[in-house]
Amino acid sequence: MVNYDENLDLPVVNNGHTVELTLPHTMHMTDSDGTVYAAEQMHCHWGGNSEISGSEHTIDGIRSMMEIHIVHYNKKYGSYEEAKDKEDGLAVVAILVKVKEYDENTYYSTFISELKNIKYPGQTTTLKNINIRNLMPEDIGQYYTYPGSLTTPPCTENVKWFIFRDYVFISKVQAVTIENSVVDYNNKTIQNGYRHTQPLYNRTVEANFQYSSGECCRYPAHTKNQQESIPHGWKVKKIKKVHHH
Repeated sequence: MVNYDENLDLPVVNNGHTVELTLPHTMHMTDSDGTVYAAEQMHCHWGGNSEISGSEHTIDGIRSMMEIHIVHYNKKYGSYEEAKDKEDGLAVVAILVKVKEYDENTYYSTFISELKNIKYPGQTTTLKNINIRNLMPEDIGQYYTYPGSLTTPPCTENVKWFIFRDYVFISKVQAVTIENSVVDYNNKTIQNGYRHTQPLYNRTVEANFQYSSGECCRYPAHTKNQQESIPHGWKVKKIKKVHHH
């Protein structure tokens, strides 16, 4: 992954569904097959209220507090608009976020403190001196991957997913702040804006690390319970790493 570790001033908007950061296309990653994906934007899915958590992927049936998506497009198409409908057009990197009661994650402090300035849809602000790499897990070398879809309309099935195996941790106070800071077009607090896990439909979930039978990534179910059983027929195999250059 290239240029994600730069300190930048990035615009962020409340789009009425979530908060979204615009990313420079100089941020890019190269897949193991040589495909180059340029970054487009980053947004979040969280729970709140009666929901324990709000990630769209589950590991061993357990949902995380929040899931961050870094959306990329296949650079050969020149832009996100051109790539979004192409069969090999998109890639999304997913970051799973968990809560540690009192462990404040200072890398997220700027992002969280600015949420009050974009409480209402259409409002924008600028995150000053933000480093996207610092918002990722410490280990970004191990991940699950599979061919899937966007988790928001139009839900096109042209996304190559990469879900980091490692987690990011934030404090309970930080989590509650995220879950209660922004509202939608109906002036209702944006919460539980995530898609439930979906049937795999014979897709193969791959991992580029030594997989154990007690560890499985599930696609974004038919239940809101935090504990969810892993369906039969899921296949996980070891793959080559994405080149981080």
